[in-house]
Amino acid sequence: MGETNTGGRRGEGSSGLAGGEEKKIDGENGKYKGFGNATIASLQILGVLLLASLAQSKHSILHLTLYDHEFKGPTAEHNQTIYPVAGLPNVKWGFLQFGTLFIGTNILKETISFHSPTVGHLHGVVGVLSLDGFAIEASASVHFLEHGKYNGSTVEIKGVINQDQQVSEVAIVGGTKQFRFATGYMTFTGTPVVNATGHNVYKLDLYIRLDKKGNSPGIALQ
Repeated sequence: MGETNTGGRRGEGSSGLAGGEEKKIDGENGKYKGFGNATIASLQILGVLLLASLAQSKHSILHLTLYDHEFKGPTAEHNQTIYPVAGLPNVKWGFLQFGTLFIGTNILKETISFHSPTVGHLHGVVGVLSLDGFAIEASASVHFLEHGKYNGSTVEIKGVINQDQQVSEVAIVGGTKQFRFATGYMTFTGTPVVNATGHNVYKLDLYIRLDKKGNSPGIALQ
């Protein structure tokens, strides 16, 4: 009988322990289930906030296409627009000679034709920075005409142009007037207009990221 009672007690104890484990597991499952629901709810809230933020974007992107007319020598149409001003000693300075520094003021037109309306100038300094002569460092200003649509505003660019590639990309690092605080990038693409007189044409595509009007209190955009 003692053995029966002991067995009974053990059985009850085992049953009680098993029940306790089941309750504990159920409790943990409940906790994990609650945690999962909270995570989903948090993600849903973050998604709503993200969509609201995108809907209230404080920036816009302006895409401009211009044509850069460069004259490496005088022609019947225009005087020379870019000149070598410094370089290594005892070598002939040139666009493919490492160390040559140029200053230029190219003409910006609406189209590939030089007879199309002038919209501004590309003022800048470029230097041949690779030993093979193909990479040049450019620091320049896209300067719009004072009486034009952008009222003398400038867009500042900086970067490396690869002369052996059809398309190069440089950074937009700032601007003035209508383009204050501008960022973005500009692509520099060669065109078929390259002739013996030194009149070359390049297509410039500017993607300008701007603050929307009203987001910079105290700064009047003209």
